[in-house]
Formats: sequence, C-alpha cells, structure tokens
Amino acid sequence: MTLKGIPSTFAQWLGRCLPVTILIVAPVVAGCASQSRSLSTSSSMGHSPLGNAQSTSSSLAEAEQMIKSKDYELAIPRLVQLIAKKPDSNAAVEGRYLLGVAYVHINSVQDAIGVFDEYLSLAPQGPHAQEVKEYVAKLKAEYEKKYPNPDELDARIKTAMKQVQTHPGDDNAQLNLADLLWKRGDYDTAGKIYIKLLNKDPNYGRKPEIAQRIEHMPDGQYIVLTPSEIERRSIESRPLEIVNTYTFRSGEDLLTREKRFYVVTGQAYNRGDSILYGVQVHVTIYGFGNVIYDTATVNIGRLNPKEKRAFSVRFSNFDNIENVARYDCVGTFER
Repeated sequence: MTLKGIPSTFAQWLGRCLPVTILIVAPVVAGCASQSRSLSTSSSMGHSPLGNAQSTSSSLAEAEQMIKSKDYELAIPRLVQLIAKKPDSNAAVEGRYLLGVAYVHINSVQDAIGVFDEYLSLAPQGPHAQEVKEYVAKLKAEYEKKYPNPDELDARIKTAMKQVQTHPGDDNAQLNLADLLWKRGDYDTAGKIYIKLLNKDPNYGRKPEIAQRIEHMPDGQYIVLTPSEIERRSIESRPLEIVNTYTFRSGEDLLTREKRFYVVTGQAYNRGDSILYGVQVHVTIYGFGNVIYDTATVNIGRLNPKEKRAFSVRFSNFDNIENVARYDCVGTFER
C-alpha cells in the first residue's frame, strides 16, 4: 500500500518502522503520565486536611512543651500563628488557653484576659472553662485595683483629700492620698507628701511604695523618682540601645538545593548625650531549648549622640532554618 503524497519506497520503510516507533514512544509517554500522577498525588497530600491537622497538632504540642519549660516568649508567637491559621479549630481553641497562660506568666494582663474571653466564648463548657473563669476574675480584679479608670481615680482622690482635711494628723490618710496622686500622674504633689512623712519619720522609707518613688541621697536630700527621672538615669547608665530589629529568610528553598540564610537586621542607637566609642553589636541565633546555633559581631565604631547606625548579619550555621527559634542582639561600647 502506498501512502498518499509519499514516495512508495519511503512509505514502505515508514510502514516497517512505525510499530517500532510507537513501541519506543509509548513507554516514554506512560512514564511521563506516571510521573505526573505521582506529582499530583504528592501535591494533594501536602495540602490534605490530615496533613494540616497533623502539623497543627504538632505545633500545639511543641508550644505546650515550651510553656512547661517556662519558655513563654518562644511559645507565644507559635500559638498566635496557630490561632491565626484556623481560628475556629479545636487546636486554636486549646491554643487560646495556652496563650492566655503564657501571657499571665509574662505579666501581660490585658492580653491574657482577651484570649481567655475568646476561649470562653468558643468553649463555654470546655475542659479549661472553670480554670479560665477563675483566671479572668482574678486578673480583672488585680488590674482594676492597680489601674483604676480616670473617673474612678478622681473620685477616690476627692474622698482621700476630704479624709486628710478632716484628719490632718492621720499618716495613713496622707499615704493613701499620695499613692492615688502618684497613680494619677501628679508626681510633684505626691512627692511632697512622701517627703513630708519621711522628714517626720525616716522609717517610712522602708515601705516598698515609698522606696520605689523617693530616693534618700547621701547629703540628706530626697529625690522624687518620677518616670522622667527614671528614664534620665536609664539613658545615662545604658545609652546604647538596639532598635528596629527584624529577621527574614533569604536564598532559595530546599528544592533548588541552594543554601538558605537567616538574616537579622536592626539599628544601634545612641540615646545619650555623649559620644560612644568602639560600639559593637553581638548577634546570636538559638534553636529550641536555647541551643546556640551561631553568633556574630558587627563593628560599628563611633556613635554620636542621638545617632543611629544600621547593621545586618547573615547566618547559615544551623541544621534546619525552620528550627531557628529566636535571636538576640547585645550592644557594647566604650565611653
């Protein structure tokens, strides 16, 4: 048989070779199809509910272990991320309880109350419901006592002033008024009351609230330790501050077989009024359990008053970039 438009001799040759060609090509096509199915299956498994559930469960267990180890600062970002991914999942509900506990231990009272309220809203009969209710009641009472709202505070100050006017010799009334004025931000008036009481009886200086607010100088004078005075002393003793720190991962992922880097950036800030010399920033990255992966030193040199200088460090000495748990930056200097 002659194929139309093809010389007979070539057509015969093609007829003999065509079955062989098909046999050769078929396995290749089959192989591509098999590979395509394999990739498709792998991809769908990577995003399956089971895979996500296992990942979420693992993250929750890791965060719980961190809290048991008192690594609250490490647990908090993991729990926040877990809750943000699937806020209504069982793991996220449990995560809110753990996050609240972590906030309690770092004295972040309002944040703790917020996530505990969310837990009770989502799981009013949950396994931790009673414990969370007790937490919330205690935290709110302590917070309101320590930080009364302005209107309530003003009313209490008026009552305390009347008490002092009625009983001018009552030291306890004077102390109560001074404490309320201090909380309201009237440090000068509160300080005068404290100093008056100290001149009357120096033993009042042993009271914790007075010892934290009034300092007895060697020359016999008293200094009111207002927030601005505390800040001035802090700047004088620690003029170098590391600010605006940020981390990111650079490089290609593992599929490309290229190295990935963990990068830490920030600024060294001289917040004092004097020149700082020999300024250095020591950056350290940690794995879980406070294992040190690597450390590096950035030499900045001279830093003028109120001047900021940027720094950036790139790390690659770790087993897995995903296991880098945290970092810290410590500045040193000479005057």
